[in-house]
Amino acid sequence: MDGCPNLTVGLLKLMKDQVKAANPEQEFFFLHCIIHQEVLSKTVLKLTHVVDTVTKVVNFIRGKALNHRQFVTLLEESESEYTDLPYHSNVRWISLGKVLKRVRDLKSEIDAFLETKVRDGDFPQLKDADWLADFAFAVDVMGFMNELNCKLQGKCQFAHEMYSLVKAFMTKLLLFSYQLESGNIAHLPTLQQQSPPADKRERYATLLRALHGEFLHRFEDFRRLENEMALVSSPFICSVDTTTDDLQLELIDLQSDALLAEQFKTVPLPQFYAFLNAQTFPRFRAHAQKMLVLFETTYIHSPKGLLGTPVQFLINAII
Repeated sequence: MDGCPNLTVGLLKLMKDQVKAANPEQEFFFLHCIIHQEVLSKTVLKLTHVVDTVTKVVNFIRGKALNHRQFVTLLEESESEYTDLPYHSNVRWISLGKVLKRVRDLKSEIDAFLETKVRDGDFPQLKDADWLADFAFAVDVMGFMNELNCKLQGKCQFAHEMYSLVKAFMTKLLLFSYQLESGNIAHLPTLQQQSPPADKRERYATLLRALHGEFLHRFEDFRRLENEMALVSSPFICSVDTTTDDLQLELIDLQSDALLAEQFKTVPLPQFYAFLNAQTFPRFRAHAQKMLVLFETTYIHSPKGLLGTPVQFLINAII
């Protein structure tokens, strides 16, 4: 279930106790919100020195009305594609990638503005090669993180779909790490412009491996359910040998039915399982119900968003 803040620890424990009382053999998982997990994973990147400096620069420009007006005017006069700098809130990590990218894109304008407004040495980081390399690394990595976050917030997605996105991102992290160690920075274009030395590339590779490890740890419960989710999302390619005994015979019947195989390709997932014959596939339907109600975000999407979904099929799994 979703580890949303609206459900207190006491309520979750009560639910677990009631489930165990009704069926002592029933496993009970607390699956924390996928989006929250992804946000928390960002804290291992050790980019505080970058974020703090960027925040100070943005606050200096936007914190005073006169500075803000003059900077906006500068952007207009230079015919910049941007008209302003966005604020970043420490609470909303998703905004960080956008702020970093915007500051990077406007760096020449920001440098020109600060030269007329601050004393020498007020923002030494903006001319420091080491800091600029770290900044470029942050822009690229946080860009990928924001891209993942946007995908995870898409409507009408089930947990198995979102977990697939996370797995793909984790694989990319390892690719970036290995390539950095060999000197290949093709997928990190902002960092590529800085031409970081070998010791810097090694540090960035280490940070990416740490981020991968954090994702691995935080999504461990989803990994434990990966085969069970795959059985629902891709039943016609799952191996009978790796399926639990209680579902094997029904899986064979399902995979042998050509008509159902064609139907699976053309209808939404909940609708397919809702209309699956309850007498022929009772266990498989029950398993699908359990997997499809692993809601992925704090706020469950409106059933109206699932076109053609037999909502009662999903509701029956949780009442």
